[in-house]
Amino acid sequence: MFRFKHKLPKHSGIIFLVSTLYTLVFAVASPVFPLFIKQLVGQDMYVGLVVALSSVEWIIFTIMMSYFLKKIKKAPLTKIALAGFALCYAIIPLVTTLWQFLILDLFRSLFAAGATVTLGLFIRDVAGKKNLGKVEGLYFTLINIAWFAGPLAGGFVAAIFSKSVTFSLAAIIAAIALCILMVSNVKEKSQPVQSEESMITRIKDFFSTRNLTIIYLIAIGLATWWTVLYTYVPLFITEHGFTEKAVGITLALFTIPLIIFDFIAGWLADKYGYRRFLASAFLIMAILLMVAAFTQNVYLFIGLIVTGCLGAAFIEPLHEAYFFHAVSKKSEMRFYPVFRTGYEVGYLIAPLIFSGIMFLSSGSFYALFLVAALMMFFFCLMAVLLRKIKKKGDISVIVETSEKEIG
Repeated sequence: MFRFKHKLPKHSGIIFLVSTLYTLVFAVASPVFPLFIKQLVGQDMYVGLVVALSSVEWIIFTIMMSYFLKKIKKAPLTKIALAGFALCYAIIPLVTTLWQFLILDLFRSLFAAGATVTLGLFIRDVAGKKNLGKVEGLYFTLINIAWFAGPLAGGFVAAIFSKSVTFSLAAIIAAIALCILMVSNVKEKSQPVQSEESMITRIKDFFSTRNLTIIYLIAIGLATWWTVLYTYVPLFITEHGFTEKAVGITLALFTIPLIIFDFIAGWLADKYGYRRFLASAFLIMAILLMVAAFTQNVYLFIGLIVTGCLGAAFIEPLHEAYFFHAVSKKSEMRFYPVFRTGYEVGYLIAPLIFSGIMFLSSGSFYALFLVAALMMFFFCLMAVLLRKIKKKGDISVIVETSEKEIG
């Protein structure tokens, strides 16, 4: 039932492995990262501001990747990014002041943006149009296995040793991903883009297309969900007496629905379409998050959030697969860096909104969760407005020469 209809390239396994290890770096650090920032800034509400600043950097550097891809192939660019990424995590344990962290995080954002864009394009290279949902589903299943194992490992290492050892472990994992890529023969389908087109023109053309604008908003919605889970839930449950080890276990639980359903979601979307699943997923997340906002029992709260991740399991692979369905092959390199900034915009907007909510509500997490639920309802409405993709994937939203909608 879940068989691929075309043979994947020989280097696909390497790409999946490197992408999984790259994600594992974030996952291992996730139980301690917001707590480390809190040590530097002192209060919960300021943690979101630091995360938002990091997102601004990601947005800028993700857009810059279009210029790097004009001159450098994806493989060497990925190697540079992974090397810098590993070095940044190795240095974090030496950071003692907020200013030191902000300077280091500037470089961490640069290298992370590079690896994120290039690995995303590599994943697209191994997929065909008819199997796009399945390939993205398989990719995100592996990613979420990393997000299951990573917080568990990071939380236990921090509890047994220290936060510094956890960051050092993250650096080692990034170095392993780099070594695997360096000794592997990864072939590229596409060459560096030589277009002299300005980024302003590229951004304008992207947002002049309704479907691309909506799928961009959906990326923001998904980032908003993850901001709640990986920035504010750890802060919330530590206030209820949870240790770093318990935080790691909680974050790992969030990935279980994604591991189970990511690939199934991609298969269903290839067969039945995308819009209905995306809209229903946001609706599930909105309802459960709203119920969680009024829940006093922390264990019931965690159970509701874990169940809400069922919705995220359908959004994660489908919104990116929808993007690749919606653009022609030649337009992917042109528009993908713009599309990827949707995540970073979400990671910028959400912490700013949530920090403001916490400031106005005197640090109320319940007010924060209620506002987040209302935001999920908004993204549900946006998903309803998407144009349907035909079952066989033969849609073309972008006209190669004029970038106008058709149909």
